[in-house]
This record gives sequence, structure tokens and C-alpha cells, in this order.
Amino acid sequence: MDEISGQDAAVLNIVIIGAGLGGLSAAVALRKAGHYVTVYEAAKELMTAGAGIQIPPPSTRILKKWGLVEALEPFVTTPEQWNFRHYSDDRLLGSIPLNPFCSDRYGSPWWCTHRADYQRILYSNALSLGATINLDHPVISLDPLVPSITTPHITHKADLIIASDGLRSLTRTHLFPTHSGPLATNICAYRALVPLPSGPPSANPTVEVHLGPSLFTLSYPIRPLSPLQNYVLGHPFSSHDPSIRFPRPIILSTVAEEYASFSPPIRSKIAHFKPEVASSFFLSSRPSNSSMAPSARDDGKGEILEWRLSSLPPLPSWSSPNGKVLLLGDAAHASLPFMSAGASMAVEDAACLAALLAPDVVEWLGLEGAVRGYETIRKERAEEMGRLSLGDAGSWGLGGEEAGRRDEVIGEMGGEGWEGVGRRVKEEGLGEWNFGDLGVMDWAWGYDVLEDVGGWLERDGRRR
Repeated sequence: MDEISGQDAAVLNIVIIGAGLGGLSAAVALRKAGHYVTVYEAAKELMTAGAGIQIPPPSTRILKKWGLVEALEPFVTTPEQWNFRHYSDDRLLGSIPLNPFCSDRYGSPWWCTHRADYQRILYSNALSLGATINLDHPVISLDPLVPSITTPHITHKADLIIASDGLRSLTRTHLFPTHSGPLATNICAYRALVPLPSGPPSANPTVEVHLGPSLFTLSYPIRPLSPLQNYVLGHPFSSHDPSIRFPRPIILSTVAEEYASFSPPIRSKIAHFKPEVASSFFLSSRPSNSSMAPSARDDGKGEILEWRLSSLPPLPSWSSPNGKVLLLGDAAHASLPFMSAGASMAVEDAACLAALLAPDVVEWLGLEGAVRGYETIRKERAEEMGRLSLGDAGSWGLGGEEAGRRDEVIGEMGGEGWEGVGRRVKEEGLGEWNFGDLGVMDWAWGYDVLEDVGGWLERDGRRR
């Protein structure tokens, strides 16, 4: 077994556990800051669970600073607005402007893309910047005191270990063994990609949400050069069988029956989730012959995968007592997807950490001080974003008369009054409606993490 240790005291020797969006974002940011970066990923190939992903202004702003716009733009769509519609007749309940609104108000656009394209571009950029990425290297032991990690192939001593190993983080369990870990909700989702007709992409793409009683659908276009429509179908999970494991295959006819009350266009789309379509474009974690290709479900059963949504309760800390091991992304703050912020928060984490680990800042604060600053700056915002998303999960999942009243409130506000809908939903006792409240949106999407770092250094860093 080989051993690696840092040699140049001018820069940090940093290990990153996990090559997902968070880990790769950290690799890009920290290489740009001049540090040695080595990524260890358990998977033999970079596979991506999921399909479409939305990239809101705080992260598009960072991606611009990293110089990735040219690489990403061919693979992103820029939806004009987010439409909420009635499930059975498609009538518009209310809209949230996205583009050019986000650029005008927040200084950066709102993008939609394929998660695999996003990951591939971050991966390629990290390599081009000089990061080392080791696949098939599961971390089997961790020593926060050295600190070091050990895989079946190598032991690596580092100055800092960053764990971006996801919702089921083993590093988090090692650091906080008494924490509950992820909590499963009663919300499940089917996800699929469907090819769109060939031809020029729509000049005015939109994100479409159909709200039903205890059910919803979400869709938006991705990959403008070979257009696909990303679909998420949310529904309640009511089984009490503890033996059920997710994701699990569900027969497509069962999905169609579940959404039989939805409008004909929605039912038609579900009916056309043919086995070869659903399988060819649904991404899973199974190995394939291509390092970035989706894995096909070619079993001929006409199935689609069902996922159960989970979130992570707040942790007491994001780092080891000595500050030499820290958590990033879902490992630290996994949340539900109703604020479209999960991956964006990981990118913010990476940018924040890289700014605090700039050589001149580390010389001033020390490594432990920089890590504490990262946690101070990021933890409160990440936990609040998780709380907001959990609140919206309740209103999206309303059933019966409450669902009808929710739709009435949204409809009364109209397209021009979207900034007040959150307050009205709360006043009616219908839970929360954070994503469509202008005050919340300004807080969520007007945020600049580098400005936040600068402000913290000016206010609090000097006190250390």
C-alpha cells in the first residue's frame, strides 16, 4: 500500500472524498486557489443518479467566476418562467419570472441542465486544472487527528480532508455517531427523461408544475441541442413496510393509474414513458461501458424507478474538533428539492471554502480559523434553506379541500402579485409557500457567497 503526504508548505494538501457535484466543485475551486487536490471516489465509473437539475443565480454567478460559462452554455436552457397549473385542466394558477428576471434583479441567470453534463464539465475542468481524481477508491478508514484516509489501494496524509460523500455520508457518521442521520419523508418521486421533437429549441421554455391533491408533476426542458424534457412526479408514500428499499422499480401502468385524474396532456406524457424511453434516459448508479453514460433499464418490464425523498436534520457542527476534517454539500446539509437549491448550496460551499483557504487568508486566520469561518458563514444559510424547502413540501402535498384552497390563493395573486403569495398561503393556514415569495427569493437568489465571505472577514475575521 502506497503512502502520500504533502511536500510543499506553501500550499495545502487537500483530500476530497466523493466526486459528485459538490466534490468536483470543491476540486475546481481549490485548484484555482492553488492547493494540491486529490479526489477519492468509491465508484468505478462516474455514474449520476437523477436527470435534470436547476442552477439558480447564486451558483451560475460562481460558475461564471470559475470561467465555465462557455463550456456549460451549450448544455443549458434558460426558462422564461415557472408556471403553476391546475392538475386537471392545465389552467394557469400563477407564475414566477425566471429569465431575464434573474439576470436583471440578481445579476445572474437561472439555468436548467442535465446533471450528467454538469458533472462531466466539472470533472473535466478539475482535471485540466491539475486535480487528481481516483475512481474505485472507497475510503475504508479515516483518522481525523493526522488527518488521513485509507482506501484499499493507498493511505493519504493531508492537511485537510473534505467529505462530500453525500446524503449517506460515512464521514459524517464517523464524526457524529449519535446523530440520527437522514430522515425519510412521506414523499416519493418518479423521475424520467423524454425526448422532445427535433428542431429548433423553444424560444420561450418554461418550468411547468401541475399541482393536484397530494400529487404534483414538475417538468422542464434540458439539453437544447438534443432536447429532452425532465419529469418529476411527486406522490405520497404511505406504506409502513420497513423492508421496502429505494429506489425501487414500479410498473408504468401503476404510475398511469395514480395520475389518472390529471389533464390529458400529462396523462399522454406518462403513457409515452415507454420502457425503452424511460430506461434509455434514466440515470442510475449501475456500471456501464461509458464513464459518464446513463445506465439503461433494459428488462422489458415497462418500469420506472421510484425514489423516497429524505433530508438531514441539522448537525451540531460540520467539522472535526481539530478542524482538519469537514463536511460539504449533502453530507452536511441535505435538503428536500422544493427550493431547487441542493446542488447550488454545494457550489456555494465550495466557493466559500476556497475563498477562506486563499493562502493570504490562511496565513492570517490559520487553517482551523478558516474552517471555523466556513462553518459560521455557511451553516445558518444552509439550514434555513432546508427549513424553507421542508415548509414548501407541505403545501405542495396538500390534499382535499386544502389543496383547492391553496390553488385559489395562488390564482387570486396572479402573475403580477407573486411576491405576496407566501404571506397569503400562511394566513390561510395552508403551510408555507416560500419558493413563490419575493422576499424569500431575494434572500435565496440574490445571495453572493463571496460578498458574504468578504463581509465576514471584515466584521469577524479580524477579531480572531
